[in-house]
Amino acid sequence: MVEERLDRIENMLSQIINMVAQNTEDIQSLKKDNQEIRAELNEVKKEQKEMKKEQQAFRSELNEMKKEQQAFRSELNEMKREQQAFKSELNEMKKDLYEFKGQMYEFKMESEKRHDEVLDHFSSQKADLDFIWEKCVKNERELENIKKL
Repeated sequence: MVEERLDRIENMLSQIINMVAQNTEDIQSLKKDNQEIRAELNEVKKEQKEMKKEQQAFRSELNEMKKEQQAFRSELNEMKREQQAFKSELNEMKKDLYEFKGQMYEFKMESEKRHDEVLDHFSSQKADLDFIWEKCVKNERELENIKKL
């Protein structure tokens, strides 16, 4: 009986040693897995830091592009204002040109009227001059006729 008991105790001790050995192997395996997971976690953290740096660089580029875009918009708005000013100036010039054309037409009509009046006056003077020459010639003939008498 004692021997049986000792066998059982030995058997139990053997089982406990096997369990402890198994647990030690499991613990070693878990430690190894834990180290691998930590290494992977460190790698992921490293990648995450790099991604954050890249993201920050992209944000910087995006902000720079937004600034450039704003500058382009400002330039475009300035060009639009200048274009509007040119259009206004052009419309004003067109208006002035139409007024000038109207004044030129009026001046031309008045000039033609005056030209016609001057031609009429010259015609009248020519007629008067012809009449006076005719009278002068007639008077000279009469004088010659009187002198001959």
